[in-house]
Amino acid sequence: MKKIFFIKDTWIILIVFAVSRFISSLFDIHFEYAALFNYWQYLDVETLRNNLLDGVWYNHAQPPLFNLLIGAVLKIAGGHSAFVFSILFKLITISNTLLLYALIKKTTGHRRTSLFIALFYMLSPAAIVYETELFYTTFISLLFLISLYFLLKINAQPGWRTLIGFFLPLVLICFTRSMYHLLWLLVISIIMCIYFRKTDIFRKTIILSLTALLLTGSWYVKNYYLFGTFSTSSWIGMNLSRNVFHDNKVADSTKITSLDPFLPVSAYKKFITDSTTIKYRGLNDRDLLSAYKNDSLLNLNHVAYLEISGKYLQESKQFIKKHPVAFLKNAAQSSILFFTPATMYSVTKEQTLKLKYYDALYSFNLSHFAGNKQERRIMLTISAFPRILFYGIVFFWLLQNSIRRRSISIVNLLILTIIGYVFTVSSLLEHYENMRFRFETEPLYLLLLSQFMASILQKCKTPLK
Repeated sequence: MKKIFFIKDTWIILIVFAVSRFISSLFDIHFEYAALFNYWQYLDVETLRNNLLDGVWYNHAQPPLFNLLIGAVLKIAGGHSAFVFSILFKLITISNTLLLYALIKKTTGHRRTSLFIALFYMLSPAAIVYETELFYTTFISLLFLISLYFLLKINAQPGWRTLIGFFLPLVLICFTRSMYHLLWLLVISIIMCIYFRKTDIFRKTIILSLTALLLTGSWYVKNYYLFGTFSTSSWIGMNLSRNVFHDNKVADSTKITSLDPFLPVSAYKKFITDSTTIKYRGLNDRDLLSAYKNDSLLNLNHVAYLEISGKYLQESKQFIKKHPVAFLKNAAQSSILFFTPATMYSVTKEQTLKLKYYDALYSFNLSHFAGNKQERRIMLTISAFPRILFYGIVFFWLLQNSIRRRSISIVNLLILTIIGYVFTVSSLLEHYENMRFRFETEPLYLLLLSQFMASILQKCKTPLK
């Protein structure tokens, strides 16, 4: 019977997906293949097609995995790459929806709740829009869901295969986005080892934790050896400065922070030396020494940005020490932006506008009706309130429930850890992008929300099956 219901619900999800995407296509929602040529995060297209491995090896700006994935598709699909990418990202959305359904069904036991929440995620304007963006947002959600899926299987099927299924996606996440730092993986590994310390899989958990840390750390060591930065991205200084100096403009032209970050190398000429450029000459000149990629777009993998980002980081730290309150005000703004509709991400605005009224209704995105910058700030803040309220209610319920039971499931503990980490780091280091970071973890929050809903329905003695 359970298998029949699962097959039936799978067909419902697939049919609703097909119908909803057909309708969205009528609003001219289409895959944005141009991102391949326009996004800073990607290597020069010529490198992706013909010099992929060298390009990735000498890339200090981004972790390697997504460039490898894009390069592989370009090599295999050739002139059909745009079509392959569009299908791939639709498959990711479907996979995320089915995994979310399966996880909720397993944690709550309630079929209708599982189907409702899964469809709620799949039909959200953000899911529709990000599905058309050639970026790693929904891909990271997929990796999180796969990891949690195997984590839920550990008690029933303890062994190497299940533990690998949990740890491997986390390693791939670290190789996809630099925000998921080696220290983040270390914290999760420690939690896993403590949680399973009295079980038969404790030794295996330790071995695979260390293996995951060594695999991830190897790229950090490579970057430190080649570029002197123990990270998967050299942009941390420039990213931090955007938040630190957002409402704290620097007028002193002798400071690099008087300039906006992520400008052409030539703009920073008086702040940098030629020694870095000379040092790396001859290794991979196209990717490390060219000021532009794809003929017209900034090449932010230019080695000069190592020194530039380092100077931004140094001045940002100095400002934070001298003016901690000013920095915290900006961080507070970012923390509010975290809860704004994910469709507010700058590069998705054009697609979102095509779903303006649907987005306003579904996501409570009132910014569509703002007339100027000040009104927009107010509308964004108001739009964030429902999410802040619901997140607070769900987290309070989970905390209260855990205290009452004097225990918390490993799945819920890791979800809290991941969401808390993303919220904290993105609020401190990013400005006006972290609503996208929240959406990466949206399925994890929905898994908690479904448990909350199931508990309420159980108390009301409402039939759920």
